[in-house]
Amino acid sequence: MSAKDPDFCESRCPLCTNARKGHLLARMVQRIEMIITFGGCPAGRARRKKYGVGPDEKLPTETLARESANKPSEGNAQ
Repeated sequence: MSAKDPDFCESRCPLCTNARKGHLLARMVQRIEMIITFGGCPAGRARRKKYGVGPDEKLPTETLARESANKPSEGNAQ
């Protein structure tokens, strides 16, 4: 897996994965990187092309799964 691969950004990039987890220092460095490079490193730009989200955003499936896990289930209450 090369450093220009979108899956590298998704699963192995130490900066991006920690920033998406919410680590403050990683988020600050990533924001600076995105400003300087106009959209992130090559792997981050490839991730935007493949998944449709930037290197600083979580995948929509992860977001939907987390939201549904936090939402109380609606039963057949009458």
